[in-house]
Amino acid sequence: MVDIETEKKLVKVLENGINRQLQYYLDVCTRCSICKDACHQYVTTKDVRYLPAYRAELIRRIFKKYLTAEGKFIPSLGEATEINDRLLDDLFESTYACTGCRRCMYYCPFSIDTTWVLSLAKAILIAAGKGSSILTELADASVMKGENIALFKDIIIDTLKDTEAQIQEKVKDPNAIIPIDKEGAEILYVALSGVHSIIPAAVIFHQAKADWTLSMFEAANYGYFLGDTEKAVKIADRIVNEAKRLNVKEVVITECGHAYRVMQILYEYWTKEKLPFKVTSILEIMSRYFKEGKIKIDTGKIKDIVTYHDPCQFGRNAGFYDLPREIIQYVTTNFRELEPNREKNWCCGGGGGLVAQPDFDELRLESGRKKVEQIKKSKAKIVISPCENCRLQLDNLNEKYELGITISSMMDFVVDTMIIPEDEKEGTKEK
Repeated sequence: MVDIETEKKLVKVLENGINRQLQYYLDVCTRCSICKDACHQYVTTKDVRYLPAYRAELIRRIFKKYLTAEGKFIPSLGEATEINDRLLDDLFESTYACTGCRRCMYYCPFSIDTTWVLSLAKAILIAAGKGSSILTELADASVMKGENIALFKDIIIDTLKDTEAQIQEKVKDPNAIIPIDKEGAEILYVALSGVHSIIPAAVIFHQAKADWTLSMFEAANYGYFLGDTEKAVKIADRIVNEAKRLNVKEVVITECGHAYRVMQILYEYWTKEKLPFKVTSILEIMSRYFKEGKIKIDTGKIKDIVTYHDPCQFGRNAGFYDLPREIIQYVTTNFRELEPNREKNWCCGGGGGLVAQPDFDELRLESGRKKVEQIKKSKAKIVISPCENCRLQLDNLNEKYELGITISSMMDFVVDTMIIPEDEKEGTKEK
């Protein structure tokens, strides 16, 4: 049972979180269930807990119970429900299982944003002490690193020195380096944990002769996945403060959909602060370098059919549709679309932090069957996606369903076909 004091605290979170837009979403839903055919989780499992309308219904029932006269005095008429442990458990399962892909919103006749409704659900769960424990640990670790960066700096630099040798071999330049903590650089590049998102970016920046420096912090923001805005801001602040200290003109986020949205869209909304630098994706940088003629490609290297998976955070949630396809077609003409694609694209099943939560592994792999069907139908051998979570999920789907495909980041796809000046051959051309 939820004690009275906890109940009061959770109702206060509900009151503070409800605004006119959210109340509109709760009021306008007619339970038409069009969203059931739009959700990859419901379509593959038929589990009502993953029905978008049901996810919002759990919050609607609490809202009716505590914030409407009807719910307070005749709760049975409006299906109003008091907050109890069972409801909170159901809310956890429905809420943290959601990938936040917003495909349901695209098909909803009223454009109800289930992800926004669930942000309130996460706030309630966190206040009840029932937020995702794994995401909480990961978010806290990121905050701690930001508060104690001096303890990690030497380790980071030593790791990068070892990595530089790989870059030097790739670009055939013994003087190629990974700059870090460089004041006045044009670009601050924010990578993911590990060198896999640093090496290809360093090669691209080197070939374009870019003035850049590497961030000491990773792009991923587990506070965002957790639904804890305060922690999400603290994690983003690490990058913002570093960019300000180094006085860079542009912060470039690696291939990570949610990290880009946090910095480009959500940070200013959360803090009401106008950032003094430009925020862009590494995809925009690659496109820029292609157009400026700073990157040369061996256009005949890729023989297999290539397809592209639209990450939900980059596509429906940020509007990148044409740009990644333009980059792919700089490299190869052997491109085939998944069907459906762009706004109608099926979520791969790995977003929303699910790849970091083992409790959802079975659901994650089962709900990925829609993506598996798309890939099989395309007959593609190479699947490109500019999102880390998507690639991790696609790797798992590739193994489970024995697809026999190659999954690639956009950066690796470009770098693997890039012409290094000393290696230019007859028949290749500059794009």
